[in-house]
Amino acid sequence: MFSFCSRKFFRIKWSGDLSTFFLLIRNSSLRFNSNATEQPSLTIDYLMNRCGLTQESALKTSQRINIKSTTKADSVLALLNSYGLPKPCISKLITNYPTVLSANPKKTLEPKIEYFSNIGISGPDLARIISKDPTILANASLRNKIIPSMEFLRSFLHDGKSIALALSRLRWNRGFQRMMEPNIEILRNQGVSESGISKLIILCPQLLTWKQPQFNDVVLQAKEMGCDPSRMMFIYAVRTLSQMSKTTLEAKLEVYRSFGWSEDEILCMFRKQPYCLARSEKILRMQLDFFINKLSWTAAEVAKIPVILNFSLEKRNVPRCSVIQVLLSQGLMKKQSIGSALLMNDARFLENFVRKYHQELPQLLQEYKRNME
Repeated sequence: MFSFCSRKFFRIKWSGDLSTFFLLIRNSSLRFNSNATEQPSLTIDYLMNRCGLTQESALKTSQRINIKSTTKADSVLALLNSYGLPKPCISKLITNYPTVLSANPKKTLEPKIEYFSNIGISGPDLARIISKDPTILANASLRNKIIPSMEFLRSFLHDGKSIALALSRLRWNRGFQRMMEPNIEILRNQGVSESGISKLIILCPQLLTWKQPQFNDVVLQAKEMGCDPSRMMFIYAVRTLSQMSKTTLEAKLEVYRSFGWSEDEILCMFRKQPYCLARSEKILRMQLDFFINKLSWTAAEVAKIPVILNFSLEKRNVPRCSVIQVLLSQGLMKKQSIGSALLMNDARFLENFVRKYHQELPQLLQEYKRNME
């Protein structure tokens, strides 16, 4: 017969939810005998101490793998470390796909990792790819899937960093090459350059895996709004429009109209800086209220430098404009210089518009910092 458990068992510190508690009971492999000894699970111990998982994550992950011997798992970890994968990324990989610890390191993993390394993708870059879709290491065929897919991407992207960035935003199991090719032809037929296509593959490759009719609608919408397919800004317009429904787009256009913008001014702004329609309606309203109502700018003046609508109101536009208003009132700055003052980086702005006038206006720096808070 089993004896009663010792008091020590009932004093386990508990901070998780009920589901994790039951996982603890099921996986802790406690053996109750006359001495009430505890034998921790090898799997959980390995995941925590060798793979860097938290206790809760190790408990959940242990439901998907049972480590009976650490020999193969040690070889997998040694391989991943030898190619410079950061430890946090290895932990994330094992959390998402724990069976990688039981894969054959020499036959299954190393040829793929070596291939990526040879084309300039290793360390953190490789880690981002396999963290996005870890099945690439264990399930994707090197000859039939990985190499053809890489050759396809390399025909557009010519360095490992760009390829790694695109891959980190894609999923292998969807067969992205087959899905991208028809949409790339749509772009070519509309006059988009190869460099424009390459830019979209880097920025938003998943967009190119959309169904053709849906993707074509977005491309035509960008053209209808006056964007030129031969210019790089067309790619940003397509990306922006793809991120919202037509109802949402109309609601954002209505925000501009409510501040007195004409259709031509809105479209002029969009062609110059499509991301001005990417902000939420609330943020757009706040930005336009600041420039048009508080600073008395016209819609045409804002439309000349629309990128300012993408800057942080609290951390950039308000602090800088507080300084600009003082300089304008003192005749130390011309209105034509406002655009460049808002566009330059923080260091140059401080040097050219704050420290430069420290003798005449020592309060400028304090005014700038006060509005940054």
